[in-house]
Amino acid sequence: MMNLDFDDSISMHPGVRRQERDKIRRRFIRLVDSKLALHRNAPLNRLSIKCKDDVGPAPVIRWISKVLNRHVTELVLNISSHWSWPLSSEVDSSETMCQEFWESCSVSSITLKRLTFRFKQMVYDNPKSVSFDTPNLVYFEYSDAIADTYPNVNFPLLVEASLDLRMTHEQIGQAKLSEDDIAKEKEGTMVGNATVLLMGICNVKKLYLSDNTLEVLAFCCKPMPVYNNLVHLTIKTHRDVEWKSLTALLRNCQNLETLVFEGLLHRYGMNCRSCECLCKPWEEEDVPTCLSSSPVKVLEILKFGDICEDEDMDKMMEQVEYFLETMPNLEQLIIHYETSIDEDVEEVLSQFQMVSREGLSKCKIQVISDNLNLSSST
Repeated sequence: MMNLDFDDSISMHPGVRRQERDKIRRRFIRLVDSKLALHRNAPLNRLSIKCKDDVGPAPVIRWISKVLNRHVTELVLNISSHWSWPLSSEVDSSETMCQEFWESCSVSSITLKRLTFRFKQMVYDNPKSVSFDTPNLVYFEYSDAIADTYPNVNFPLLVEASLDLRMTHEQIGQAKLSEDDIAKEKEGTMVGNATVLLMGICNVKKLYLSDNTLEVLAFCCKPMPVYNNLVHLTIKTHRDVEWKSLTALLRNCQNLETLVFEGLLHRYGMNCRSCECLCKPWEEEDVPTCLSSSPVKVLEILKFGDICEDEDMDKMMEQVEYFLETMPNLEQLIIHYETSIDEDVEEVLSQFQMVSREGLSKCKIQVISDNLNLSSST
């Protein structure tokens, strides 16, 4: 089975002049066309197309149509565009893929097992309609603005998914206004609706969610999906994004075994220091937390020490200590510390060793930096 990989990022570096970019773009399109034509009779396992420059919708649709006719099992699309693609023509194949980029996207294939779709564009409008009828898909990576509707989401065999769902600039503005309005905050006003897509991946065992997706969960999803099969969850955090959706999500992952944080900062809002957030409550308050019933056995922190302000480090330390104090089934804590100072690694491990886990499971603590790999048990 043949794999075909095309990537224009080597040629399309920032120093290339506009006229030269046009030539490179045309050469890239001809290259993909000629390779697909040359190997048109060979069984195709994988097609990967990474376009750093905007090649336009027509060539991409042509390429996808050809490979779906050949029963490709893995499709990777990583497309950058500075313009919206209001295309209305459909692409029909024996497996039926109708691609109306930006207006609508509908993928239907019984042979497709792995699908990666990353669409990078200025987010001013939502796609009108997005559907996935891929009953044999096991891996799904998707990055785009949320659609107005998801008429069909069919992932019965999906094992692993990675989502970077984004709101438009207008929806982000509406979300910020609802946060400032206490009444709207309490009633959970939605500014979009990605519920069908997020419900559609509920069979996954391994899931990656970006910080943008956390915001989508907070403002564009109701009710929170239940992920009973999920055993491995990775969350990318951002200092400007709250954690209120993360708390609700963790309550609905009752079989979760491994929780990974990519970064450990979040925006402090009205829900912080309460049961609606994972951060430590005020000392004088006895606040229930979903962490006290967490099934998680392995907690991994990436980018520990990646800070903008000195107080960020204190927040990270406090957060990890709170995890240690409250997560009853935790057996292993792995910290990837971004530092070249060995004494800092030793000090962090020493502080975490002093955290009491009385009445909780024993936990091995491991702190890893570029130079050191230290561990101990509590």
